[in-house]
Amino acid sequence: MKRYRIINKRRFFLFIISTFTIFFGIIFILSSSIRAHSAILCEEYKEIRVLEGDTLWGIARNYMPDKYDTRYLVHKLREFNELETAQIYPGDIIKVPILE
Repeated sequence: MKRYRIINKRRFFLFIISTFTIFFGIIFILSSSIRAHSAILCEEYKEIRVLEGDTLWGIARNYMPDKYDTRYLVHKLREFNELETAQIYPGDIIKVPILE
């Protein structure tokens, strides 16, 4: 059996660290981009034009089924419309997912 001897410890540790960094980077990239997208299973939605005085909370309360929490639907509205904040303005078109 052949034995290996580490001649330059600094170079060896740099190799180990870079190998692990590349390995975990690849794992992170692959795991973050794996999402199932399907044209068959797209969510149904209703488009609503925002009027003066409308808020996401008000829209959520108006279109929310009884068994859902308003906070959940506000979160779904922001996620579905890709909104960073809960700010909406008159004239905006909001897609409201149809929940059953």
